[in-house]
Amino acid sequence: MSSQKKQIGQKIVLGVLLLCVIALTGFSYLNYIETEKKVSFLENAKGMIMDDLEEIEDDLEGLARENDSYAREIESSRKRITLLMDSIKRMEVDYQILDRYRRELASIRKDNRELKETLDSVRRQNALLVQEVDSAKLRYTELERYSEALKIANEDLSQFTDSLINENIQLTAKVKGSAALSISALEGTAYRVRNNGKAVKTSKFHNAERLRVCFNLAPNTLLQPGDKVFYIQFVDPKENVLGQSDGGADTSGELPYSKKVVIDYENRPMNICDYIVVNDLQYPGNYRVNVFYGNNLLASSLFTLN
Repeated sequence: MSSQKKQIGQKIVLGVLLLCVIALTGFSYLNYIETEKKVSFLENAKGMIMDDLEEIEDDLEGLARENDSYAREIESSRKRITLLMDSIKRMEVDYQILDRYRRELASIRKDNRELKETLDSVRRQNALLVQEVDSAKLRYTELERYSEALKIANEDLSQFTDSLINENIQLTAKVKGSAALSISALEGTAYRVRNNGKAVKTSKFHNAERLRVCFNLAPNTLLQPGDKVFYIQFVDPKENVLGQSDGGADTSGELPYSKKVVIDYENRPMNICDYIVVNDLQYPGNYRVNVFYGNNLLASSLFTLN
């Protein structure tokens, strides 16, 4: 009986040992499978991170070729990517290190996106600047042409009648598309004031106390009603603009004028007259009156004081 119990005990022990061996073998196999999966997952994750870093690196190379002014920032990002790629290649990666790599990759992506947005903004600003430069060159060329035409017109001004001068100015304004208003019947005259206060027309320069301008303003449906500013120039035979002590220059500071006239424009025919006070005119000869709207010369007329 004792021998039989002993055999049964040995069988039980062997069975337990066999179960332990089987369990250990199964655990080892499952652990091996899990390890393989982990290694495979980590390797795939490393490869994806490396691919993303290489793609970002290619983007930075393209940006470096297009933007010399941001070379330092681009080179700093490229060094950062190179260091991260070297670290990934050398180190054994676990989940904790992989998470750190992913955070670093996200930071690099964010910086790269911000850099690209900055460079895109710079590119758009440069494009706008090029357009402005081209526009400025075109305006400068047009101003040169206008200045040359005005110089020629001034040289020939004394050889033409008032009507021909006005037609030439209107034609120039039409060609350039800049005249929005037109005037006619421009006339400059000189007056002296009697003791009773009555103004009397005079043709003597030494008697002149006021210089008067009158003109007709034609309607124009392209303009909105409202205040319109005209600049009047009285020019003596020596090309001096008279009355500047009471006048000045236009808002751009470029056009000297004798008087600024503000008219409540109602888009209907209007007759405009105004004058300046002068003291001791010094020269006999041809005086000229010019009417400007903005910087656009609308008409010019000559009158003679002996």
